[in-house]
Amino acid sequence: MTAVRTRVVASLIGAVLVVGACSDDAADSDGASTDADTAALSFDERCAANEAAGTITFVSSFDFAAAATILDVIVADAEGYFEDYCLDVDIKPGFAPGNGGLVAEGQAQISSAGSFGELVNTNVQGDAGLVAIAQYGKTAIETLVVPADGSVTTLDDLAGTTVGVKGDLPYSLQAMLGIVGVERSSFDELLLDGFDPVAHLDLGIDALPVYKSNEPAQLDAAGVAYREFDPLDFDVPASFGVFFTSSDFLADHPTAVEDFLRAAFLGFAFAVDDPETAVGYAFDRIDAAGNPNFFSNEGEGFRWVTESALVLDTTASGEGPGLLDSELLGAEIELLTEVGVFDEVPDWRSMVADGVADRLYDGTDVVELRG
Repeated sequence: MTAVRTRVVASLIGAVLVVGACSDDAADSDGASTDADTAALSFDERCAANEAAGTITFVSSFDFAAAATILDVIVADAEGYFEDYCLDVDIKPGFAPGNGGLVAEGQAQISSAGSFGELVNTNVQGDAGLVAIAQYGKTAIETLVVPADGSVTTLDDLAGTTVGVKGDLPYSLQAMLGIVGVERSSFDELLLDGFDPVAHLDLGIDALPVYKSNEPAQLDAAGVAYREFDPLDFDVPASFGVFFTSSDFLADHPTAVEDFLRAAFLGFAFAVDDPETAVGYAFDRIDAAGNPNFFSNEGEGFRWVTESALVLDTTASGEGPGLLDSELLGAEIELLTEVGVFDEVPDWRSMVADGVADRLYDGTDVVELRG
């Protein structure tokens, strides 16, 4: 249980490293994701291969919010990074976890999941053939808040209470409760609409799952006092901001997937360096779509600063943001199986495309190719 705390960006994105596509310093291409030796291709060959992929539809996980795996992609498009690599990317608003089905059906080619557990569950439920290709967050983006004057002071106090949920209880919170031995059946769940935590708590519920990058700022602005239970404080193995594609698309168009991520990583670095401009790019799209989710500049600025700080804080020293941590991902699925999310441990290893993102960095520097 902790108070809300502002996480300070404690590391910097490395400078962009520009090399020729045929350089001897090109990253290894022996990852499990593809048999193609993409590093050996000239820039012109990569460009032709990327053009052959046709239009790549990227469907977001939450509208045009300024979130990791969304804002970086929007920036990459606005700054021309996709065009630099001969990629035709069409960005469409979507919502997780339904976006997984769109990729599985071929209506979109790349998207992102709220967590690796979400992606794995999509595969388990529908044999979707999705594979994780990058991972920004190495912790949970969700937390559980309770009224400061309520009866819940420890997680054990949840027994006999009412917890508000939006769709379902987030996987990271299920894992947190499982670690401390709180049965989900011990409390009632009330389905909620929208993302207004003040209105939700006014319903008299005892606990509310929220996103660290969204609802806490609204509660603070409204002067609502609350306690917080953060999975990070319970050593819960968790993830957020997980890019994925279909195994078929990755096999057919490995350079397009690599260079999509390369552009997104450049977009992430830009947004960390210039968040105001980056959020402005998001609002160009938000306003053009009529802002159906009532986003605000202040709220989206908070979302980006919070999420990018979490990404940087949980990125290993000497690495660039976005690399997959297979050990952590496996621990996440093992724990979710232990607490009953999965009946048996899924073949999660087949859902991780190791090596794709690694080829895009030299240490903490994004390797930018030139002809």
